[in-house]
Amino acid sequence: MRKKGLIGKKLLSVITVLAVCGSVLGGCGSSADTAASGTAPADSAAAETGEAGAFDFASVSDVKFPLKEKLNMTVFVYATTTGGGTYQDNYVTDWIEEKTNIHLDFVYDVDGDDAKTKLNLVMTDPASMPDIFLATNWTKSEVQSYGQQGLLLPLNDYLKDAPNWNKMNEESPMRKADLVMSDGNIYTYGDQNECYHCRYQNRMYIYKPWVDALNGGKIPETTDELYDFLVKVKNEDPNGNGIADEIPMTGFIGGWATDPTVWMINSFIQCNNPLSNTNPTVGAGLVVKDGKIEYSVMKEEYREALRFMSKLYKEGLLDNQTFTQDNTQFSAALKNEDAHLVAMYPAGAPQNDEFWANKDGEWQDWEVIEPVAGPEGIRLTAKGLDNYFGSSIGSISANCKYPEIAVALFDFMATEEGTNVQAFGPEGLGWDWTTEGTSLAGGTPTYQKYVIPEDYDWLGNGWEKEYPDKHRTWVSDANVRCSSARFRGEMKIEDPAHDTEYYLQAAAEKYSKYDPGDDTIVPNLVFEGQDAQTISEGTLTIGGYVNQATVQFVTGDLDVDKDWDTYLQKLDSMGVQNYIDTYQKYYDAYTANAK
Repeated sequence: MRKKGLIGKKLLSVITVLAVCGSVLGGCGSSADTAASGTAPADSAAAETGEAGAFDFASVSDVKFPLKEKLNMTVFVYATTTGGGTYQDNYVTDWIEEKTNIHLDFVYDVDGDDAKTKLNLVMTDPASMPDIFLATNWTKSEVQSYGQQGLLLPLNDYLKDAPNWNKMNEESPMRKADLVMSDGNIYTYGDQNECYHCRYQNRMYIYKPWVDALNGGKIPETTDELYDFLVKVKNEDPNGNGIADEIPMTGFIGGWATDPTVWMINSFIQCNNPLSNTNPTVGAGLVVKDGKIEYSVMKEEYREALRFMSKLYKEGLLDNQTFTQDNTQFSAALKNEDAHLVAMYPAGAPQNDEFWANKDGEWQDWEVIEPVAGPEGIRLTAKGLDNYFGSSIGSISANCKYPEIAVALFDFMATEEGTNVQAFGPEGLGWDWTTEGTSLAGGTPTYQKYVIPEDYDWLGNGWEKEYPDKHRTWVSDANVRCSSARFRGEMKIEDPAHDTEYYLQAAAEKYSKYDPGDDTIVPNLVFEGQDAQTISEGTLTIGGYVNQATVQFVTGDLDVDKDWDTYLQKLDSMGVQNYIDTYQKYYDAYTANAK
């Protein structure tokens, strides 16, 4: 139960916030505007005092749905995918009301610049705050700031009694730490959408017919074997056209894990620093060793990786277009109609249209090559951590009169049933439970999803109202779910041989054998004040210089032997030690709060 004296100890502005709880929005538990939203008004006495136990609960675990009386809750949602205006008249919203007796009044259902502007105005006018912020796209620093101003409630005490929240934390040990801010408080309920194959997205693909022709079918397992194979591709004309047009290894900067340097560097030292990536990497280039933050791009092992890549580049084994070409040029090389050209390329998924269409195609001639071992036996994969903070899922404003119910609502939504309803729509129409067939993880499934036709006749099939395409589910950015890697892996796959998700899951399982360990990866930390500026500026300037120098070392514009000390001195002059120390300061707070 909330400590009643907590909010009263906040800033003077907080007192103002509490004084206007019953203002134009009514506050959590108000029934003043429920009639206007089309729901039956609750008994006013019960709504205000919680008589007969309608809304007055000692803890989250005491809340029982459906509530005895209708409860209205006002909501803000940043509707990034739908463009706004789709949540109020939505199947999921109606389903939640039916199951809980809570009417969600989306007084703010907005997107884009309008959402940012509206949200800023709301937070500067506490009287206009809704009860719940479902999704806001706030940064962690913004959430902590609003919490410290008393505009958002700390949820620590409430969540202790939230069974599903705690169950998710047990299944995902990194989850709670990702939601605790540096001040030790939790201001968001959080998400759980574990994309297993996204954890190991820096994958390499090798053309199997050439492996069979040149290497007796043996896929390289060491950097020496990799080098020998690439030399054969360059010199032995595997496409048989009599022209030295083969490209042993290529890639490009800016696609989904299409930067080949990440894959190769991890044969020498752990590194998660892509030169560019459509999924930005938290703490790029930083690693944790025995609790201490290190910058792997300054290590001697990183220098050895640069030597290896520079050798490949100079000998024409690494495409000299890798750092200058775009996706169009990259794709043209892969899809050349005159002759097959490429032996190896990095990407998050096979670069083939038939693959994404779940059809037979040239992608079936490519195989995922596991990380190769370097000279010192290092054989790692770059790994990204799951994001449990999401788009800032589930915060409660200081205006809310019944936070126990609000947290219980989030906890209800984060059931397996609630997760499926939010993602797929009605049970029996958008999804079903099942124990037949093959699951994503290769075992027995527990559920399957369907595609609801766009022209589905809701009224003709007995539904009370029509739900247009964007009103059937909640978009993923605003879902409160329990989609762990385990639960996601239990989804039925109709045709494993032609399913993109199944393929990527299997690819990730190959790479998981070389996982460096969660305790070696720098998480998404919360920085405050000047420290936030230090990290923001350092990520751009220091990180930008590292990426520039990496390319120059590989291409030969910088000499790995002659210019290495100058490279380190430049980083030192840019304040790299302060950058690392700032990360260490907040990592120490993170680990302390995670206990």
